[in-house]
Amino acid sequence: MWYFENKSIHWFKILINLFFYKRNIFNNMKKSVLFYGFMLFAFSTTAQTLIKGKIFNMQGPNAASWDLVDNKQQFITAKADHKDLVNITDSIDLPAFKKTFKSYNSTHFVKVENIVAPTYASLESTFNAGKYTSSIENTAVGDIYVAKIRETKSFALIKITLIKDDGKSKRNGGDNNDYIEFEYTVFANVDTHAAFNDGLTLFKKGDFINASSKFKQAANDDPKNHEAYYYIGLCKAELGDHAAAITAFTKAIDIKPNYTAAYSKRGISEGKEGSRDEAIADYTAAIKLDSSYAEAYQNRAHELFLLSRYDESIKDYSRVIALQPDNFQAYFGRGLSKAEFGKHEEAIQDYTKAIALYPNFTYAYFYRGFSQSHLEKYDEAIKDFNKAIQLDPNDHTAYFNRAYTKRMEGDYEGALKDYNKCIALKPGFEDGYYQKANTLYLMGDKEAATTEFNNAVTKFPTEAAAYTNRGFFYMNIKKDKEAMDDFNKALSLDPNDAEAYRLRGILKNEIKDKDGACADLAKAVTLGDNEAITLQKDICKK
Repeated sequence: MWYFENKSIHWFKILINLFFYKRNIFNNMKKSVLFYGFMLFAFSTTAQTLIKGKIFNMQGPNAASWDLVDNKQQFITAKADHKDLVNITDSIDLPAFKKTFKSYNSTHFVKVENIVAPTYASLESTFNAGKYTSSIENTAVGDIYVAKIRETKSFALIKITLIKDDGKSKRNGGDNNDYIEFEYTVFANVDTHAAFNDGLTLFKKGDFINASSKFKQAANDDPKNHEAYYYIGLCKAELGDHAAAITAFTKAIDIKPNYTAAYSKRGISEGKEGSRDEAIADYTAAIKLDSSYAEAYQNRAHELFLLSRYDESIKDYSRVIALQPDNFQAYFGRGLSKAEFGKHEEAIQDYTKAIALYPNFTYAYFYRGFSQSHLEKYDEAIKDFNKAIQLDPNDHTAYFNRAYTKRMEGDYEGALKDYNKCIALKPGFEDGYYQKANTLYLMGDKEAATTEFNNAVTKFPTEAAAYTNRGFFYMNIKKDKEAMDDFNKALSLDPNDAEAYRLRGILKNEIKDKDGACADLAKAVTLGDNEAITLQKDICKK
């Protein structure tokens, strides 16, 4: 098989911030309104507000999550940061209805007896004195909980008021519409934390510079205010200053050593700085503090993937899925790890599940197409690339990979059109030119292929790959001198180009220079070229 064929599909999409901070892939989704929250009393600075909510199981037509900050429903497409209460009943559980809430963010709960005349101070004291967790198991009508809402200065007093469970599957006459009703009151210490709350308001508006100033003021007012430093870290991270974010998160952890969210967020910034081992250590610390903290598992899985530790990455993504069965990003991430591990059939299953949860997930179609192509299921691969292009018509890599797949099916004209489209969308994308030239050669047009390779060298005169690709083309059309000149030029531009050493070694062997061939193959092996190992055994060990 041609070298170009082997190298035609690449992992060109860089998956940055699929899970972190402000990346929002849901901008064009429909926002349904299927369940409610309503106010019973007008808000004032002295009177508290009683709010009622309802959460359904996640397999029915209604929403399974509740947002304690915005006091409204959240559906599967909402970011995990907004899901304070989630009922985790999934299809595998039905007809049983799990009477369990789980937080998908940093909200935590403490079960309490009834609190007479609750105040902010009494809720804060009760919460701090209790053993808090990110989940509420086997809840019953009348149960009462104090919730620390994310990393805000707010607490909620929650009471379960009704549980509707028909105990039937849909097949047996059930309506798949079981739910839990609750009511709650939010208590915020707005008087003694004015600067901090001003910072929160600015933070929610996306004004991270001024929000950071307010949080710094709050930290100056109270040097032991770990949450002020935490939010300084969030602001710095949003502004791209991850070194400053790490410093702020570290200060928060120094003040509060069991600060789960701070470990997780510091891990994110460490990952951004390339400190992957430190990031993994922080995610592990967060998990030790809260074994159900899905964000930490998901972010650790991402770092393990980037370190090529795919088996460990798969285990972490599986843990996320167990905690959050509706997390399409976790299925997608696990699919990527399985594909890199060579488990393409399993990867396709995960991509398919991600698509079922989020039908407009462009990346899932793209990478499912990649795995289909790897398994030589070219018709299915083309369908997936078609869908990826439909969702993102400006994605040059989707055209590039569809072109390869068409070429493998013998549709050279279709491949050529896709390579041209890829180049038009991304004129600086070198591989598009090389593969277009290769396609012309496969079509039998050596002259056009030569012209295209020459154009690539003219366009990218300082790129070793341009000469390596043209050199291999010359090898195949028996222009050995021109091929040797190109390999030499490639190595003068990049002395660590293992591929150029391997190909030059093959050429030297063909022109009866065995010693030179073995020297080049040995160099390619030392540079990590696995293909050179087999060639070295075949050529040099005889």
